[in-house]
Amino acid sequence: MNTTRISSAIFPALLLSLLLPLSGCGDGDDSRRFESEQTRRIREQVRADMERERLERIGLRLAAMNEALANSPNAYALSAGEATDDEEAAFAGISLESGETLYTANCSGCHGARGHGDGPLSAGLQPAPAKHADGAYMNELSNAHLFKVIAEGGTAVGKSSMMAPWGASLSEDDISSLIVFIRTLPEPAYEGPVPGKS
Repeated sequence: MNTTRISSAIFPALLLSLLLPLSGCGDGDDSRRFESEQTRRIREQVRADMERERLERIGLRLAAMNEALANSPNAYALSAGEATDDEEAAFAGISLESGETLYTANCSGCHGARGHGDGPLSAGLQPAPAKHADGAYMNELSNAHLFKVIAEGGTAVGKSSMMAPWGASLSEDDISSLIVFIRTLPEPAYEGPVPGKS
C-alpha cells in the first residue's frame, strides 16, 4: 500500500517535469528545438538573402552619392583644396547664386534639384527628405528655424537624424545663402524676408 502512495505521488511530478519544457517554461528559446534541418537551412538562407539585398541597396546608395559628388559643380575645388576665381566669387558673402551652387552640391542629393524630395539618395530614406518646394510647409518656417536645421541637423529641431548638421563645414554666410536659394523653391512662392535683404 505504501508503494501505491509513492507511485501515485511520483507520477504527477514526473508528468509535470515532462510538460513544463514543452509549454515554454524554462530558460532559452525553445521555438527552434523541434525544427527540421531543412527548415533551419531555409531560415538561414532567407536571412543571408535579406542581408545581401540590404548590402546591395546600401551599395547603390553609396554609388549614387559618389556620382552626385563627382558631378557637383565644386567637386574639383573640394578634391584639390583650391577654388578658381569664379568659385571664390560665387561663395563671397550672402547671395542667391552661391546658395544655388551650395544646394546643388550638398542638398540636391536628398532633397532633389528643385526641392521635391526626389534626389538620387532619397530612395528608401525614412522619413523622406523635406520637400522644399512645398510652400504650404516651407513658408511657415522661419529663417532662424531653417538656419538651425542646416547648421545643427534635424535632431536640433526634433526632426530626423538623417538630416546631417552642416555647421562645421559651411560658414554662416553659406548657410544664409542656402536659405536665400531654398526660399525660391516653394509653390506657392515665399513672400517673407530672406537673409541679407533689408
